[in-house]
Amino acid sequence: MLKEIIIEKIKNHGPIPFDEFMEIALYYPDLGYYTKPDTKIGRQGDFFTASHLCSTFGFLLSKQIENFYHKLKCFEDFTITEIGPGMGYLAKDILETLSISVKYNLVEINPSLIEIQKQNLNHYLDKTNWYKSIDKLSPFVGVFICNEVFDALPVRVFEINTSTEMMEVYVDFKNDELTETLLPCRDETREYIEEFAPWILKIKGYRSEVNLKMKSLIETLSEKFEKGYVLIFDYGYLAEEYYCSERKRGTLLCYYKHTINENPYTNIGSQDITAHVNFTALKKWAEDSGFECVGYFSQSNYLISLCDEKVLGEIYQKNLIQHFKRLVLPQGMGESHRVMILSKT
Repeated sequence: MLKEIIIEKIKNHGPIPFDEFMEIALYYPDLGYYTKPDTKIGRQGDFFTASHLCSTFGFLLSKQIENFYHKLKCFEDFTITEIGPGMGYLAKDILETLSISVKYNLVEINPSLIEIQKQNLNHYLDKTNWYKSIDKLSPFVGVFICNEVFDALPVRVFEINTSTEMMEVYVDFKNDELTETLLPCRDETREYIEEFAPWILKIKGYRSEVNLKMKSLIETLSEKFEKGYVLIFDYGYLAEEYYCSERKRGTLLCYYKHTINENPYTNIGSQDITAHVNFTALKKWAEDSGFECVGYFSQSNYLISLCDEKVLGEIYQKNLIQHFKRLVLPQGMGESHRVMILSKT
């Protein structure tokens, strides 16, 4: 169905930029991967995040949140806002562990997932509120949690052609099949490459992604924040590593029933499409929006830093040590995921 909608759009308007195709595939009302009623996240779906492993992730984050709570000294109206809360597991684990009183906002576009989240959070409905858009939030003091949010934003795809000219991937169709065509880069794409990865202009055939949606999202987060912290967990690299000469085909990947492929034009609406985060760009845009970057770590180093002797004792007592290892060891999620902490005071 989505494929036919995309083809009809191309028939009417010509080839569409890849980020527009990705937006449709992931977020088209009722049919996109994140908006369809039967979306499944976790072990029964196409992928799972740290919060799906067990309660360890939420348990550790609650320790960080309590630390932020006391630093901000806003004890009556402290609010946690989680974007893209999945099944609601992380919210539940945090609320179960916190020793402080908070409000918890969940920003979720999928009505079916909202119902699942409400079921999983049925003991905390007096503390929780749901919003379909960040724009609907009132400015607050507290914490934003973005767990694998930025990697799900639509990206532009560029390629350096044989004459070292910057081209951009557009989606076309032929014989009822979606195909790619290269057209000159849009100005914003060109400016991004010149700012964050000028060295790749000399590499013929180099192909990668540009995530400009991150800029507008971080600006919106700043607008909704009086003061507080943003916790960002995601796949990603700094620009030098992201756009290194060895990574000539970029980071775009698709997830379908826990298998990985590199073809975004199959299983449209039924598979996830992601690209890694350029944390250099994210940091700059965050600082331009009024945030200060107060930390950038591997997930391993960050989570271990939250563990004193008492916390480790609780992890052992709760029989969570194996799950903790999966969160922090290199062969698990410890090195593949990065953590960035932003503050606004």
